[in-house]
Order: sequence, then C-alpha cells, then structure tokens
Amino acid sequence: MSGSGAGSTVLDSLRADFDKAMAQPTTLQRYRALQSVVAGCEKLHKKVTRNLKENQKDETYLEAEKRYITKHETKLDALAQGLFRCYESPGKARETLDRLCGDYDTNYALEVVRLGIRRLAKPVGLDILGIKSEGRRVAEEYFESTLLPSLEKLIPDHGDYIKLKRLDVDERYEKVLHEIEMGRQAVAAVEAGLKKYRKELETAAKALTEEEVGELSTEELAERLMILPPKMREAILDAKREAMKKPRDSL
Repeated sequence: MSGSGAGSTVLDSLRADFDKAMAQPTTLQRYRALQSVVAGCEKLHKKVTRNLKENQKDETYLEAEKRYITKHETKLDALAQGLFRCYESPGKARETLDRLCGDYDTNYALEVVRLGIRRLAKPVGLDILGIKSEGRRVAEEYFESTLLPSLEKLIPDHGDYIKLKRLDVDERYEKVLHEIEMGRQAVAAVEAGLKKYRKELETAAKALTEEEVGELSTEELAERLMILPPKMREAILDAKREAMKKPRDSL
C-alpha cells in the first residue's frame, strides 16, 4: 500500500502552516495556530505509521509465498529428470502439467495423469500397433514406478504454485520493499516535524500571559495543562488546590 507520497504532500502543507503559525502577532494566536499544526501532524503520524505496518504485513505474507515457490521449484527440478526420461519434449509435458493444475482442480489433474504416460506429451520410443520399442517400454515402466508417484505428490500443491506465479510475487515483493523504505522515511520525517512542533507549542504555552490564559476555554485550559512541562503543571495544580482551600479557611 502506498501512502508515502500523499504523506509528503501533507507534511509540506504542515510545514507551511507552521511557518504561518510562528508569524502570528500574539502569543495566544501563535499558540492556537500551533495547536492546529500539532494536531494535523499527529493525525499524519498515525496514517504513515499505519501504512508502514500494513506494508510490513504484506512483506511477511509475500516472504511466505516466496518460500513456498522456492520449495516447490526444488521439487520441480527433481521432477524434470523424470520428464526428460519419459517424454520426447519434456517442456511440452511440463506445459501440459501447468495447464492442468492451473485451470482445473486437483482431483481432475490427478485423474488425467493416472490415465497413463501419453496424457502429458508424446513419450520417447515407438509404439507401432502395440509393438513397443525398448525405449518406450523403459519409459512406461519408469512412469508407472517413479514419475507417476512423484506427480501424485506434487500435483496437490502445483495449482497454488501456478496461481502464485501468475500473481508476480517477486515483483510485488520488490514493490512492497520499496514502499516499506519510503514509509520508514516518511515516519522519520513526520516524527522529526512533530518533535519540533510540540517543542514550539510548549514554548508558546509557557509564554502565555495571565490575561491570555484567561481567554482560554475550559477545554483549552485542560489541553494547555497537558502541554506544559511536569513542574509547571504541578505548580498550577498546587495553586488551584490552595485557592480552593482559602474560602473554607476564612469561615
């Protein structure tokens, strides 16, 4: 899944918004503008992080598919010798096998190959009116004793192999690796921006005058409290607690 390009565009927009925020004439205006920038950057961070995780999941699935293909191709390499011993054109026999397993279900493919050596391609040797050459007899015996059992073991997995090959697993894998690298770069860029924007937001929050703080809504006051460093936050909370005690003490 691709999202790094769109993320880069949004990040560029946030950088422009940050520059505008820093140019605001009052601390309160700058603080509110920076809040918007930070919120936008946090949203972008969630998006690019989610995209990266999705691509990493795809990588895991594709790696499993690649391992499946590699393991199956090892079996095909072993099968090739048997096809060579049985058929005039081993390549044609392999094409027939691929078509059978790719276009039909496993049971049908097994039924076809069990009908005999001729079902995949023309066998080696001659068979003239039932009179078989030595080469043909050897090929048929080898087919029944060795090649057919190998085919019966291979065919149940061969259909999935053909489907995966048609899906261009290698190309998809390379593409997702590229997306992961781009995603990591996007996450790093967004995190760097977010760190910078949060720092400036904290600076603006600390710089608000009492008059400007008085203009904040209840929600904004709570948000500012969370933005401030721990010591300032505790000082404000202590002051509030002391203020709540005073009316009681005067009674």
